[in-house]
Amino acid sequence: MTFQKFIAREPFDFPNGARGWRPGGPMDCLGPYAKVQNCPIMVDGVEVGRRTCYATGYADTFFSIPACTRWKGQYIGGYFTDEIEFRVYDRFKERLKCSSNQSA
Repeated sequence: MTFQKFIAREPFDFPNGARGWRPGGPMDCLGPYAKVQNCPIMVDGVEVGRRTCYATGYADTFFSIPACTRWKGQYIGGYFTDEIEFRVYDRFKERLKCSSNQSA
């Protein structure tokens, strides 16, 4: 099962070491967030690891894009920020609690 909703054709390297993929083309309003590899996962301002994350929809505000990833087989919902990191929604933080002191 894959979470990838948007096609990822053109790579883009971010300064923090993450690699984003954009759909490309004249109608690309998603930018390099279709798929982000090596994306930092943030919980309450602390990086708990890095994973591949996927956009699940278009930007709902100027600063965030809804997204998801998997952590130890469980779905984790959150959003991408303009700082190129994945922030976890509060309701999914419990799934990371046992691993928050460990790196990925």
